[in-house]
Amino acid sequence: MNPKKLASVLLGSAALAALSLAPATAASAQTGAATAAVERDSVRCSKPSGQWANFSWGQGNTSATIYFNNHCSHRLSVRITFVRKGTVGNKAAKYRCMTVNAKTKGKKKFYAAVYEPASVTRVSSCG
Repeated sequence: MNPKKLASVLLGSAALAALSLAPATAASAQTGAATAAVERDSVRCSKPSGQWANFSWGQGNTSATIYFNNHCSHRLSVRITFVRKGTVGNKAAKYRCMTVNAKTKGKKKFYAAVYEPASVTRVSSCG
């Protein structure tokens, strides 16, 4: 192959590679922006010491699902604080309580259209 044809082939393949990479990069940027950030909070166990009950959540349009993983050797009750979406200072808050069994993990769905979870606090009981 002469040098002129080789340069033409190389330039053509470089242009093709650039075009094929551009849509993939744009698509990945769009999907990355669409994923919501996952927030996390933890509560210390009474027994065994040094262990934690972990909670995480993501926000949907009309609901929030709280995921939990209780490493404690006892049942644990927590109060979940929901704050109004988009408010400055988060003055308006709602509270929901949930109890999780020892050494379990799972999830619970809460319907709160204009509220989003903000924190998890340990309480003595839900009652």
